[in-house]
Amino acid sequence: MMERRLARFTAFFTCACSLFAYVAVWFLPVLEQRIADFSASIRQDQLAREERYAILEKMSGLEIMDYNTQQVQEQAEKEMEEQKKAVSEGEKPKPKKEEVIVITHQMQLELPSGADASNVEIIQNHALRQINIQIPGADENYIYDYMVLGESEDLESLNYTSTAGSGTVALTTDKVVEAEYSFDKDYLYLDFLSPREIHDRIVVVDAGHGGGAPGAVSGSQYEKNITLAIVQQIKALFDDADDKEIGVYYTRMDDSNPSLSERVSLANQLEADLFVSVHINSLKGNTQVEGVEVLYDELAPDTAFDTKDFAQICLDEEVAALGAKKRRLIDGNKIYIIRNSNAPAALVEVGFMNNPTELSRLTDPSYQRKAAQGIYNALLKSLDRLDQIDNNKNNK
Repeated sequence: MMERRLARFTAFFTCACSLFAYVAVWFLPVLEQRIADFSASIRQDQLAREERYAILEKMSGLEIMDYNTQQVQEQAEKEMEEQKKAVSEGEKPKPKKEEVIVITHQMQLELPSGADASNVEIIQNHALRQINIQIPGADENYIYDYMVLGESEDLESLNYTSTAGSGTVALTTDKVVEAEYSFDKDYLYLDFLSPREIHDRIVVVDAGHGGGAPGAVSGSQYEKNITLAIVQQIKALFDDADDKEIGVYYTRMDDSNPSLSERVSLANQLEADLFVSVHINSLKGNTQVEGVEVLYDELAPDTAFDTKDFAQICLDEEVAALGAKKRRLIDGNKIYIIRNSNAPAALVEVGFMNNPTELSRLTDPSYQRKAAQGIYNALLKSLDRLDQIDNNKNNK
């Protein structure tokens, strides 16, 4: 019995080995060829990648974007011509060799795995005309490995940096724009819109000083910090109102120090309706002085609503909100941002830092909110005046 089982097993094993040998003889060359083809494909991809790197490493960010865009457009045109030729010859259009990228927006940035609308951060600095796009998972070779596509006509520069597993695409535009963006699973899409395409009215709010320019100083208190705190409260009021008809832009929202030219240029490039700058006063030798002053351009033309009209509204509304002493309007043509603003401009001196009593109020967040409310009210009242003037013109 045992011998029969052993014989059967031996016969089965012999057949299996013969079958395996037969299959190996016929299919091993096929398998070897497939492995060889796969290895060749990998080598070809590696060579193509190295060739692409050699080309792109010599280019600026904008040149890389233009190069990618040209390559994509040429591929799309080639694919279209092949499809047309097949149809004209009565053939069935051939399947696409690879997915053809379609450019549908002013900029398209291919996203690495894991980057999407939930974690890609887009930060705009309107005063500096900068847009920073922070992309998680983008390494040092992102700019070479992924498709950055678009039109360079609205851009002055495109730079890329990476650190700690995240990359930043830094754009500088040639004018002030609003970046409108959307996502799908593969791309971030950007379009650059004129603020006037979005808003009926535009105001610019400037927090005086900043960075290495502290402004007036009293002990450990710096003017630049108080002005920023007030402007941040103004922003909160506009954000809560969420009025899309009014576009509000800020020269700074951190401890930076845009130049005077950059501050007033923001207002002029935006064709702003109003420009207000927030400051804190100081007068040496008089610790009792207090109250609100507003500077304006006394040499500006007298119009239906001009810089003096705006300054007067700012003075009235700020005094009312703070319950502070009303001082006066002051000639301010000597001030660069006032003199060079195309829009009605007012520089609001909220109070005096050299007065200890007023300083304690100016550094109190609740008082800063009142100061913000006064300037906010002045801006809304002034915009209403401008609307009334425009309506009267249209009704004539």
